[in-house]
Amino acid sequence: KNHILYPFSKKISSTYDQENVFLTDKEVSILIKLNEYKIIGKNDLLIDVWGYNTEIKTSTVETHIHRLRKKLSKFSNSKLEILTNKDGYSIK
Repeated sequence: KNHILYPFSKKISSTYDQENVFLTDKEVSILIKLNEYKIIGKNDLLIDVWGYNTEIKTSTVETHIHRLRKKLSKFSNSKLEILTNKDGYSIK
């Protein structure tokens, strides 16, 4: 509600305090997928964002989510969080 994603500019802005966070292409893709689905699993992100086969053993998703969480924490007055549970990732 309080954030606008600009995929072509690779940034997300807070409508609350006018702050901007700049993103990588993969981070933009992750946020788009998180916004599309109520909850999305690691394997679905591997397929949709990276085009990987789900049989590949990698920590790519976790690494990108960790970096994205750090960037999103820079919004001082408006919360935007990526949550993790047993079914996957969601955005709040």
